[in-house]
Amino acid sequence: MLDPSRLLVLLALREHGSVTRAADQLGRTPPAVSQQLIRLEDEVGAQLVERLPHGVRLTPLGVQLAERADRIAAALRDATDDAQRFRDEHRNRLRLGAFPTAGLALLPEALTAMRHRHPDAELSVLDLGPAEGIERVAAHRLDLALVGEYHEPLEAPPGVRLVHLLDDPVHAVLPTGHPLAEATAPRLADFRDDTWAGAPLHLPNRRQLEAAAHAEGFTPRVAFEFESYAVAEAVVSAGVAVSFIPRLAITGAPGTTHQPLASGLHRRIHAAVPTDTRHAPLTDVFLQLLHDLSRDTGLG
Repeated sequence: MLDPSRLLVLLALREHGSVTRAADQLGRTPPAVSQQLIRLEDEVGAQLVERLPHGVRLTPLGVQLAERADRIAAALRDATDDAQRFRDEHRNRLRLGAFPTAGLALLPEALTAMRHRHPDAELSVLDLGPAEGIERVAAHRLDLALVGEYHEPLEAPPGVRLVHLLDDPVHAVLPTGHPLAEATAPRLADFRDDTWAGAPLHLPNRRQLEAAAHAEGFTPRVAFEFESYAVAEAVVSAGVAVSFIPRLAITGAPGTTHQPLASGLHRRIHAAVPTDTRHAPLTDVFLQLLHDLSRDTGLG
């Protein structure tokens, strides 16, 4: 197969009729252009350029190959335009995803800071499940996603890296009249006789609690199942259940109090980002803002 770069040398010689002027166009020295031409003629096994007293002229085969080189040059120009359009499209755009409680805790301040630093940035946010963002980053549909890790470790697919932001401790959320409302660092087993409000069993945060309860020797009685921490907290405020909620998700509903657990149970919050962020430079800017905010929470 012929070397395309040498065919482009032939095209430049056709356009300028001079080795010196072709070299200027290509950004090379005249000897380098001459050497490339010699190698191309060796590859072809035929003369492609005739040397004239003042310049050069293509042979019939040279003309034919230069026409082919025209199409190569056009394809390269199209490829360059495609790459430039892609860079222009992504340079000022940042597509974010977050699961609700992490988004509520971290995104508002980060978005405000981002708007201050890059007022022309095109920002968007998608509401997702705790681990859903990883797949969307892998599919190049998001530039950064906040994801939650509970009992089961998250795995990053090829092209994605997980950047740890903070560990969010799980608190016991209790009615203010509960006997353990003033307890310091209670254990899950202290609530073995209580009715619980928690997530459905198919969700990782519920499976985390079930595993922790089993490790302390009991199976919890979960009579109220909600995907929303806010609804679970509202049930606690009614005085009919206790719940176990990460600190950043606690709203402080009237009639409730909360205490960290002795076990140190927590969820980990990560940012899922592409392993290569050159196409979306605002990703690294936003990631640093998230690191700063995570430190401000005292959990990062």
